[in-house]
Amino acid sequence: MSGTPSSLHWSLLAENLSWLEAHCRQQVETASDAHALRLASSLVRNVIGPELEGPRDRPKHVAVIGGAGSGKSTIANFLMGTVAAEANPQAGFTRHPVAYMDGRSQWQLPQTPGFLAALRLLTHPAPSSLDEDVYQVRYVSGDEMSLLRECIVWDCPDMTTWAATGYVPRLMEICGLADLLVYVASDERYNDEIPTRFLSLLLETGKTVVVVLTKMREAEVAMILEHFHEEVGRKMPRPPTTVLAIPHLTAEQLADPIHRTGNHRWNLVHTIRNLLNDPGTSRRRHAENAVEFLRLHQEKLLSVAKMDLIALERWSAVVREGQAIFEGRYQREYLNAERFPRFDEAMVRLIDLMELPGVGRFISGALYVVRTPYRWLKSMLQKSLSRQATIAVPERPIMEAALDDWLHQLGVEARRRSGTHPIWGQLCQSFETSMLPQVRDIFERLFRDFQLAIAEDVEKTSRAIYAELEKDPTRLNVIRGGKLALDVISIGAVLMAGGINIWDVALVPLAASVSQMIAETLGWQYVESQREAIRQRQGQLARQMILEPLSQWLQAWPAKSDSTYATLQQLIVQVPEQIEELHRSLRKANAA
Repeated sequence: MSGTPSSLHWSLLAENLSWLEAHCRQQVETASDAHALRLASSLVRNVIGPELEGPRDRPKHVAVIGGAGSGKSTIANFLMGTVAAEANPQAGFTRHPVAYMDGRSQWQLPQTPGFLAALRLLTHPAPSSLDEDVYQVRYVSGDEMSLLRECIVWDCPDMTTWAATGYVPRLMEICGLADLLVYVASDERYNDEIPTRFLSLLLETGKTVVVVLTKMREAEVAMILEHFHEEVGRKMPRPPTTVLAIPHLTAEQLADPIHRTGNHRWNLVHTIRNLLNDPGTSRRRHAENAVEFLRLHQEKLLSVAKMDLIALERWSAVVREGQAIFEGRYQREYLNAERFPRFDEAMVRLIDLMELPGVGRFISGALYVVRTPYRWLKSMLQKSLSRQATIAVPERPIMEAALDDWLHQLGVEARRRSGTHPIWGQLCQSFETSMLPQVRDIFERLFRDFQLAIAEDVEKTSRAIYAELEKDPTRLNVIRGGKLALDVISIGAVLMAGGINIWDVALVPLAASVSQMIAETLGWQYVESQREAIRQRQGQLARQMILEPLSQWLQAWPAKSDSTYATLQQLIVQVPEQIEELHRSLRKANAA
């Protein structure tokens, strides 16, 4: 790799797709989707990357693929011009790729880090049934019609299952590498579900695919070809490049398939040779098709990540629901009932400030005596109401009870969903032993900071009720004068209306009490407005300093306990960006 921006993007994209594939295979419900991810990764490493930066004289690759018993090895031998591929009727006998090369050719397999991903080159001969992440090279000599002088022929693991068996990823790796795919299917199995799914996926990549139907009787060739086009070809995302038929071969022909199959072999080899005639053009087209495949299927390729993120989002939603219940309970059981006694003290201080200073104290004292019945009556009412008032519950027990309920509901939900997704299983497993102790420690720290902040706010707000008047003598004297004027007017009006008589003993205190009541009501309304303001601010502070930090910590817990989910969140963003960058790089390279 040259380290240029384009190589950086394609290599990182290949790594990301490989990471997603490995993650996908760990989950039973998404394991089969890993095949498309391996194919996509192989296309990036073996098609797009080399087209952007690789050597132009690299060898051509032909991969022979198909289900067990389809005649795949016979077709591989046709192409090589010698009996080299191991034929075996056992399903899944071929479990790792085998590359056949002409011992006289100068071709060398690439040694770049991205070539064939995690497949290791065997350095010693081994049977095709060796079930390891390896590939091997076998050198053979073909006849004069052999394709080995022009390309490398790969005999691949059988398409016997769509499940996440070890050899299917190896098959996908070679399919991504190949310049041309020879898809072999027998007359009885060409419409089987599993091989057809593989064929559909491969055709979606825009690869050159030659379909070879085998084992039918000579008289059935036309009918089988027509039936294949109708039942299989029309359902494909794009048609195969060509479809050929090789009828049933006799025992004598199978004993010597190189010399006794006549036109069947010649027609196949000639067709493939023509399709490989212009590798530069076909590789450019394959790279463009591969990028288009990535662009069109990125949602599907990322679906495994999105399934995990959906589970994460559901966990986050459950956490947020618990946060809302906590907040509502705190508001209902504590804030709505909290009187903030410091504001009652501020109310007393405010009323005291309204009394006249200096000489005016004698007037205030006289009025105080006159209002004695009012004070007695108000005191009795306050005592009666205080006996009926519910004793307020301290703040901390309410918060702790709300937190316990929140965590309990989270634990119930984690246990209930533990079998639906690994994320929920992990949450259930770590809930009691790891999550709960940490949450409670965090709550203790947050609650301490919250108490300090709200105590400071209450003190500041309550003091401001009277402190502002103390700092503004002009305004304070206006209020005092207004209150005195109201007292004089009230008492004067009573005396003028009825004259001085025995009723003054009752009416004058009543008039003086009315003015005091008006002053106290106005002061009470102002104090209550400040009390409500501090109540709202305390609710906001509880949300900002306790609930939101706890909620964010709980929502992030799966990613904290397993970096897998943090990586998934990154790849959801990175992979589409990297695909678009590859698209731009390839267009720029083709335009140059």
